[in-house]
Amino acid sequence: MAASRVKELLDELAQTLAELGMLDEEGAAEEAGENTDGTPVEGERSAVEAVEARQAKYDSLLAKAERIKAAIAKSEAAEARKAELLKVLHRAAPVETTDVKTRIEPISTRGYKPGIFESPEMAHRCGQWLKAHFGDRNARQWCSDHLGTEYRDMGGQVNSLGGNLVFEDFSNTIVRLVERFGVAMNVFQNVTMSSDTLLVPRRLSGVTSYWLGENSTITTSDPTATMVQLVAKKLACATKVSNELLSDNAISVASWLAQEYATSLSAAIDDAAFNGTGTSTYGGIRGLAQIDDGTHTASIATAATGNTTIASLDIDDYLACLAKLPRYAIGTSAWYMHPSVYHNSVQRMMLSSGVAGSGTIGALSGGNTAANLAQGTPNTFLGLPVVWVLKMTAAPTTGTIAAYVGDLSLAGIMAVKSDMQVATSTDRYFEADQTAFRAIQRLDINVHSLGSTTEAGPVVALKLA
Repeated sequence: MAASRVKELLDELAQTLAELGMLDEEGAAEEAGENTDGTPVEGERSAVEAVEARQAKYDSLLAKAERIKAAIAKSEAAEARKAELLKVLHRAAPVETTDVKTRIEPISTRGYKPGIFESPEMAHRCGQWLKAHFGDRNARQWCSDHLGTEYRDMGGQVNSLGGNLVFEDFSNTIVRLVERFGVAMNVFQNVTMSSDTLLVPRRLSGVTSYWLGENSTITTSDPTATMVQLVAKKLACATKVSNELLSDNAISVASWLAQEYATSLSAAIDDAAFNGTGTSTYGGIRGLAQIDDGTHTASIATAATGNTTIASLDIDDYLACLAKLPRYAIGTSAWYMHPSVYHNSVQRMMLSSGVAGSGTIGALSGGNTAANLAQGTPNTFLGLPVVWVLKMTAAPTTGTIAAYVGDLSLAGIMAVKSDMQVATSTDRYFEADQTAFRAIQRLDINVHSLGSTTEAGPVVALKLA
């Protein structure tokens, strides 16, 4: 309707401009003493009256043309605004369906694994998103009805330019599982990077106090600090999945992918945090292992002579390690060791004869009570919790580190830049009818405080003889 109105206005404007052209021709003819058709003018009239009449009509036509022009601009603006609103409405409106009745469908829990997704509903949403992403009409309808514009906006991305970002529930699930499966993300100081590089101040020394005699001058001293630098490093993993498998049981695939990615990412982060040597294997990260590089000897407790295996470690070795730990760190400290070290050293020692404790278990006395045997998770040891680190050495050898004790949040910083990005692409493995999934997390770890050759830091290592 608006388009036809604009056409009418344009026709009217053309007619008005034609009339203006005729007035110009009449004026030129009168000046020549002829009519517009070239015949002589009959009679005489005042030249002034003729000019005034012609000018009045000319001004009237000009004003009319301006009004028509304004009306055309207004109509065109209205049409453009309407088109813009229609685009928004089309993007936000649910997909058309011939079913006018509200469909109440039960949530499928097939393939749902407790502990991966927070709820069956989240697992169902991720599964439906995956199925819709690969062309399932029913899943697309469900996503349009329940996920709204969030689903439609993602569906409009260009896959060939690098893949579609995965549904947010799926990415958040992987992040949550990385924190659950891993150790480092929970025990180091956590900060967020707003750029690729972050500088964090670290205290080196404080003010010094002196005993003074009468009339003595006070010696001044100043605290010193340095900057800890963190540079974002890219950690990524990728895999490909059969489209038939995705179509048949998307919830199981989503659960499997979330668990696999979280396990892989958390393992890589823990490996760098505890074993990193600064090489490309660990993304250039130097982890807790640098405590044994010869510059932090005050933070090393070496086991007694002859205690060269984890089974031979005794209570005095662990007490010597704990004794080195500064008191400012002990209130928030924990033991960190591989489960194998815990069971073959700490737990064996706790249940054996002659170890401080109470209760009798069979022929073993002096160890813990029966309640300790029923525990399925790491116990406390010497008043501190025990944290299992799967990336630490399971069978330490002579002269290597068996365990740590201390507060890792005082020893190192983990900086994370932006949220984890999980994306899919159907282009790369198109001929194999497979879909590629990849996850990227940008972060850095800087273990900055491990003591010196004269002063122990907030973390102490127990080293086999």
